Amino acid sequence: MLMIALLPALLTEFGMVTYFTTQTLSTAEDALHARAANAARHLADTLPYALVSGDTARLYALLKTETDSNQLSYARVTDARGQLVASIGDTLHAAVLNDHYRQRAEIRLPSADYRDEPLLAASNASSDTLLGRAEVGVSLDQISTFKRDTLIHAALLMLVALAITGALAWRLSNRLAGQLRHVGQVVGRLACDDLTVRTQLPPQGEVGALAAGVNNMAEALQTHRGELEKRIREATADLAAKKDTAERANQAKSRFFAAASHDLRQPLHALSLFVAALKARNQQPEAQTLIDNIEASTAAMELLFNALLDISRLDAGTIEAHPVHFPLHKMLLDLDHQFSALATEKQLRLRFRPCDVTLYSDPLLIERILVNLISNAIRYTDDGGVLVACRRRGRMVRVSVIDTGRGIPADHQESVFHEFVQLHNPARDRSKGLGLGLAIVSRLGRLLGHRVDLRSRPGHGSIFSIDVPCGDASLIQPPAPASAPGQIPADALVLLVDDESAILRGMAELFDNWNIDLVTAHSAAEAEEWLASIGRVPDVIVSDYRLPDDTDGIEVIARLRQKFGHDIAAIVVTGDTAPDTILRISQAGFPLLHKPLRPAKLRALLTHLIQQARAAAVG
Repeated sequence: MLMIALLPALLTEFGMVTYFTTQTLSTAEDALHARAANAARHLADTLPYALVSGDTARLYALLKTETDSNQLSYARVTDARGQLVASIGDTLHAAVLNDHYRQRAEIRLPSADYRDEPLLAASNASSDTLLGRAEVGVSLDQISTFKRDTLIHAALLMLVALAITGALAWRLSNRLAGQLRHVGQVVGRLACDDLTVRTQLPPQGEVGALAAGVNNMAEALQTHRGELEKRIREATADLAAKKDTAERANQAKSRFFAAASHDLRQPLHALSLFVAALKARNQQPEAQTLIDNIEASTAAMELLFNALLDISRLDAGTIEAHPVHFPLHKMLLDLDHQFSALATEKQLRLRFRPCDVTLYSDPLLIERILVNLISNAIRYTDDGGVLVACRRRGRMVRVSVIDTGRGIPADHQESVFHEFVQLHNPARDRSKGLGLGLAIVSRLGRLLGHRVDLRSRPGHGSIFSIDVPCGDASLIQPPAPASAPGQIPADALVLLVDDESAILRGMAELFDNWNIDLVTAHSAAEAEEWLASIGRVPDVIVSDYRLPDDTDGIEVIARLRQKFGHDIAAIVVTGDTAPDTILRISQAGFPLLHKPLRPAKLRALLTHLIQQARAAAVG
């Protein structure tokens, strides 16, 4: 920048040196020409007498004197006929080469009264008579040498000027660069959030004004940051208070929800047990319809409770994905058989487009996602139909459920994946579910790492899609052959611990129908007394999770195992859906059944555990 600023001065200096050098060279050349002309005229004035008298010695003396005094390369005299009379210097070389400046002058008698000289008078020549010519030559090497010396001096002068200018520019630029570097370092520290740094330059000059501006900016930033930090602290405190209030409210809601779920599941569980026992003992055909209706109502309530349970299990992280390679076509056939009757009942057309692809994911969770999507599509479609199709997209397969239903407005397409959101069920009709299906779909999609997509237009239907990785058909494992359900040994004994007397009575009725020995107790101490009285060790312990006196089923099982000295097979039954409860039971490693439980599922699990324990004892 300084070099650019000094460029006009450099150009001016260069121009002046060039001008004066040119003038000096021109003056030197003019002086050379004048010296040669003066020498020629001087010889013309001094040689007439010597030329007329024929005094050759004097001619040579005069030529020598003039050559030496004027630094001539040569000097010579010719007569009127052009014949050489006398010469000094290398005249031959001068005549051939053009590296000399030559000047000639005619030799005539002086205009004065030459008659006073006898010799001149005797020559009978007038003043106008041409006696000869004088010629002098000056070597151009002299002017060339002078030019060279002058140019060298000019170049040296220019170099000295450039050196002085460069030194000045370097010093000034170093000073300016140092100041700018200092300002830059301050700005860099300001950018790194060090707002306490300031420039240390005087305010004079442009850089000083810049430094003062940087300091003012730093002061403003520091003040502004202080205000922002104060606001942030206040907002953070307010947000923390609101967050704490929301968390307490959410915890209270979770506690209430868990307690309500548990308290509701308890009588429902007892009811399902009594219904199962009543159905097994009923001998009157006219009462069978009533029992079936009660059982259907109980199953519907169980379905709603299980949806809440699925949400709790997903939130607790107890559901794990087990990806395998599996064909999609068979799953779609099973779904077709499962939903075709429901679609026919609503007079809807349910179609499954053939999809001969292999997927890599957890087939049980993928089926659960499609079950929720298809049931939702049928539930909220009044006419038209539902199409289930798939399409390959590179290494992914997009499985879509397309309906001609009511559609979802754009501003609600995100909220439908939240819990208990039902856009078309303002009356909260239980037959339309609780609004948990899509929440489960969203959570399962995140668990599997699969993208769930929704496109919908009100009045035109919706398209729910999930992207699943492609699998390898050669890696599909054949299904394990289904083993026939075993029988519970006749001497098997089951211990049931539950604080609800109705549940104990219901389970007793159920086990009587199964012809399985059952010991019921309200606590671990009561169970120990009963077992001691009959002198037997149970094959399986079935314990409720929540028990009186701040104990739980896990502690009861551990106490009984310690008393009898071996790991008795155990099942934990609970109506609690709190995620921490589910997680604790899962970490304890016990099979978990939720109330209301299905008698068939309980019997199958009992059979498996008893047979497994007997086989381990024999082995």
